[in-house]
Amino acid sequence: MGKVENPSPQSIGVIDFLNDIEWIGQISIGTPPQSFLINLDTGSADLWIPSIDCSKQCANDRKFVPSKSKTFKSVGTKFDIAYGDNTRAKGFVNEDILQIGNMIIKNQRFATINEQSATLAADVIDGILGLGYDGLSTVPGSTTPFTNMVNQKLIPKKIFSVLLRPARLGSSLFGGEYLFGGIDPSLFTGAITYTPVTKKLFWQISIDSVELNNSVLASKNDVIVDTGSTLMVLGTKVVKSIHDKLKGKLDSKTKTWQVPCNLSKSNKLSIRVNKVPFFVDTADLIRERVNPKSNDWCYSGIASTDENVWILGGVFLKNVYAVFDQEQNRVGFAIPRYPNFFFV
Repeated sequence: MGKVENPSPQSIGVIDFLNDIEWIGQISIGTPPQSFLINLDTGSADLWIPSIDCSKQCANDRKFVPSKSKTFKSVGTKFDIAYGDNTRAKGFVNEDILQIGNMIIKNQRFATINEQSATLAADVIDGILGLGYDGLSTVPGSTTPFTNMVNQKLIPKKIFSVLLRPARLGSSLFGGEYLFGGIDPSLFTGAITYTPVTKKLFWQISIDSVELNNSVLASKNDVIVDTGSTLMVLGTKVVKSIHDKLKGKLDSKTKTWQVPCNLSKSNKLSIRVNKVPFFVDTADLIRERVNPKSNDWCYSGIASTDENVWILGGVFLKNVYAVFDQEQNRVGFAIPRYPNFFFV
């Protein structure tokens, strides 16, 4: 799909990997297209994939071969990105055709990396596609794929919306959807609650409060809405309060928060946004067992940070339908509706 006069929203399906660790999509780069599995990440703004020159560190990845693409252009700028989890990728900036779903984006800048952290190397994904604001890019003057979709008139609006299906609902061919250029009314119920972006780099917003069982544990605070993060990451004080009430604990050796694997479903954790509470299913607070042979303690879906800005990752996002609107610089949440089939 090239430039069209009256473009319509375009979707890409994602699959849920290992009980909501991440949701994975597929893209293609080059002519003819070379395919890659990627994490669509609202917490960054760069697109990178492994280079054919990346050997040991990319042993498990699909690699881009520039010589096989008729439309490849080397830009030559060095690329170096560090993520919040202390992972890193290094390489060089290039330009080529990018295909996402049915969209063909011309002259898209991306990096081919020849170095990456061990954690990234072990991940099932090949690369990352950032969906943050252009100004967040580590490459000065770079334009994100999302911005290029708009500039090349492939989508009608500078909006995208996301539904991530949780594994607790049982197996399904539908793992979720990213819809570029609009909102899918079939994937949510009720009204969308919007709140302004407070810093136009990340999708950063202000929440009213964090509440558990009708008790307010934290008041107004900025958070980053991050599809690339698995967990909710909140301030240390509020995380301690949450786990105290859930009869959880902090493991002093591993510095990980843990909760009882049989945590009562009567617990109601919510994030209040623009006066509206959005609830996190109790099952999403319970992750894998600490000891595979014991059902006593499980890792928590909530981690702690001493940073001033917190993170709403997959643990929260799989409980909402999320709208990312750069036309009005706002983020919206609604109650999700999950279909049990895959569609494009």
